Amino acid sequence: DGSWEPWICSRHKVEISPDCKIFSPANLRACQEVPGYKKLVDHYMTERYTLRYSGGLVPDIYQQFTKTQGIFSNPTSPSSPAKLRLAFEAAPFALLVEKAGGKSSDGVTGGSILDVQINTVDQRTALCIGSANEVDRFNSWVVNEE
Repeated sequence: DGSWEPWICSRHKVEISPDCKIFSPANLRACQEVPGYKKLVDHYMTERYTLRYSGGLVPDIYQQFTKTQGIFSNPTSPSSPAKLRLAFEAAPFALLVEKAGGKSSDGVTGGSILDVQINTVDQRTALCIGSANEVDRFNSWVVNEE
């Protein structure tokens, strides 16, 4: 209606805890070619993590902020390439999540997505983002294939 309404502060400090029991797997086709990712998804199911699958990065990250926990993983494989755009999706959300105490992974080296150089406007990337200990598990099992 054009009227101005003030913002309502629901929380003074947004934090993402280092541990979580909510997982949001993306690109599940990669499980066929990335044994570490299949192992990781099986772990989440066996350990009774809550499955959050919206099919979208934005709602899954939003839930991490509202529930103060969670892990979103979107690795790549030879037949299932990266779809997330580095400059417009992965890096901006990684900045917010890391400022809230979470971590991000580029899915290749295991380093922060914020350390990946943007070379083209439409550059695509793998991504794991959320609760720090689960990003570390992703790096250990998927990136380093332990």
